Amino acid sequence: MKFRSLLFVAAAALSSLSLSAFTYNGIEYEAVTSSTAKVSSGANATGDVVIPETVYDGETAYTVTELAKSCFRSAQIKSITLPSTVTKMGSSAFNGSMVEKVVLNEGLKSIALNTFYGCSRLEEITLPSTLTSIGTLAFYQCASLKSVNIPEGVTLIDDCAFKECTSLESVTLPSTCTKYYEQLFSGCTSLKSLTIPEGVTSIPESFCYYCLSLEEVNFPSTLTIIKNGAFTNCESLKELNLPSSCATIKKRAFANCNSLTNVVIPEGVVTLESDVFYECINMQSVTLSSTVDVLGFGTLGCWELLPNNTHRWVFSDIYCQGTVPPHFEYDDYARPEPDFFSLEEFTEEEKTAFYSSITIHVPAEAVETYKNADIWKNFPHIVAATSGVENTLATNAATVKCSGGIVTVDGLERGAVVSIYTTDGKQLYRTVAADSTASISNLPVGILIVKAGNTASKILVK
Repeated sequence: MKFRSLLFVAAAALSSLSLSAFTYNGIEYEAVTSSTAKVSSGANATGDVVIPETVYDGETAYTVTELAKSCFRSAQIKSITLPSTVTKMGSSAFNGSMVEKVVLNEGLKSIALNTFYGCSRLEEITLPSTLTSIGTLAFYQCASLKSVNIPEGVTLIDDCAFKECTSLESVTLPSTCTKYYEQLFSGCTSLKSLTIPEGVTSIPESFCYYCLSLEEVNFPSTLTIIKNGAFTNCESLKELNLPSSCATIKKRAFANCNSLTNVVIPEGVVTLESDVFYECINMQSVTLSSTVDVLGFGTLGCWELLPNNTHRWVFSDIYCQGTVPPHFEYDDYARPEPDFFSLEEFTEEEKTAFYSSITIHVPAEAVETYKNADIWKNFPHIVAATSGVENTLATNAATVKCSGGIVTVDGLERGAVVSIYTTDGKQLYRTVAADSTASISNLPVGILIVKAGNTASKILVK
């Protein structure tokens, strides 16, 4: 009986210890062990908050090792600095707070679910080198955050981690993170460029959906698939520069990318699913490499819906490099019967107008094959591709010539980008024009693609 009483007393003591709460410098803490404590609530804190390494409950000292769930939720704090002893933060720790600047301490390994969710005034965040993971919605709607440097060592950045960070202009992704999740940068309307690390094989759904300012994406050579809507509504994206490793581009991956004009699908790409370039209203040409085999309906649906519910056709040329015509497949997204078009209801007159407005350029030996192939036979203008120089766009004064192995571009506007690619999408050269003329030498022999300002040309280098 005495032994049981002692056990009861010991258990009661431990229970009392685990529930021990106290206030130190206006912040509420709770004992975790006999020597450690966690921040349990800073709801009433204001201004600049510094959490000390050691806090006291009377004469008893505790080392602060963690922040409890929602401990600073909706708090009117301006900044927070944590001690090196903190190794854990609960979810929603700063959810909806007014914090503007955060310095996260070395030793911290993870940022939990919803940690900074809705912190609309957060402008500056310092992430520790010990960080390994960033949770779902961790920085969702941090509308004032302009840049983030994610340290090497981070291996997990979960769904929607930076979704709707509308001021985010730049982000550094670590080479240690090779798998990403949906909507990571969705709605980041100020994001201008993004480099995706080598080792990444898949771009997830809606990865950069509605990133209106995104002009440049550097894809890794390891990429194999771009998933549904990954770059939908990236209205400023001008070039794709896809690697040859990318075999599949899924539904609406680049829909409504209104700055795309001339797109080259590199060797290696096999499948373009439905509506990949849906309503890219300034698209004028696309080059399909010889490996492209499957097209979903509406893949090349580059038409603009006008206010009177009619359509403006924007395509002028499709360049097919394969001798076997790509075939169209139903993929559970568009209409079930074989059709070039997507879900919209077009009149037969509209379809005829569309087919008639496009020239299909194919290898000379494949002209008759295309003329007799399903869907392709609806296009009355199927011609043999020519050699030498073939301008696919000429909406400005820039001209491209090749003589003696030297490519010369004239009529450039100052600041225009000049890029040269192989037909499989590999970039050989890139510069920003300092004057109206650029000359490029030491190029490999063969057909190259030159993009200069708003001009895209195919050049034969001998």
